[in-house]
Amino acid sequence: MSTLGPTRAPVQYAQSTDSATAGCLRNPACYKTLPGEEAVIPWVSRAVDAANAATTMSVMLEGAEIKVVEQVLTDCAQKANEKVNKEDKELQGQEPTREQCKKVVRMEGGKEVTRAMELGARKHEVALECARMAFAERFTQNVSVEPTYQKDSSTGRWRWVDPKQVEEWLQLGLTSMLWGALVPDVVIHVSGNPNQVQRIYDLKFPCPPNNRPSWRQSTQGQPHHPNDQGTMYKEALLDGKLDASFVTPKGVQ
Repeated sequence: MSTLGPTRAPVQYAQSTDSATAGCLRNPACYKTLPGEEAVIPWVSRAVDAANAATTMSVMLEGAEIKVVEQVLTDCAQKANEKVNKEDKELQGQEPTREQCKKVVRMEGGKEVTRAMELGARKHEVALECARMAFAERFTQNVSVEPTYQKDSSTGRWRWVDPKQVEEWLQLGLTSMLWGALVPDVVIHVSGNPNQVQRIYDLKFPCPPNNRPSWRQSTQGQPHHPNDQGTMYKEALLDGKLDASFVTPKGVQ
């Protein structure tokens, strides 16, 4: 994902591919379920049931188990899309039109924030919360939501960073420690070892919905320029052997 300068939180950690604001810097504490929140997103239980229906996990997830994970992610994307569209006063449950998607709703950091960016950020947050809850009890050793990977300067290899360490850096304001980090939305990996990645998924909410999803392109001055997200995921985390996948309300692509 793209990044900001070393004195600010890197974009790939501060905002999602589809988001317009930094939120709470992807701090895991921001996603803790509050009392009564289960009633707000009751459809998460269906995703949990789907995950629990899978067979006992192995060291590496097999094809059928991977399909279960992908179905849960698709369900989360679909429900997040429906929920946000329904709650939006302008959309009232309808999909946004191309004109609505292009509309500039505000300026942020000197840049235009469009309706598409705003809607994408909200849907992305809801879908991630669904994924966290869905995989809270099943596939916990094989599926990680928003794991952080940083390149080891001594070996040149990309390594998983413990979430507690990431949270500590953020709380201390040491965002420069995350300069150039990669934070995929969901990773399937060998049991108990996030460094051995099997699959990578990023949630996308195209606006309008018939648009094709795309990877964010790094710009001049960012650490991964000229590569885009997908290229970085493939080369850095998947050993160049497999492409990362999009998860949209229409399914895995």
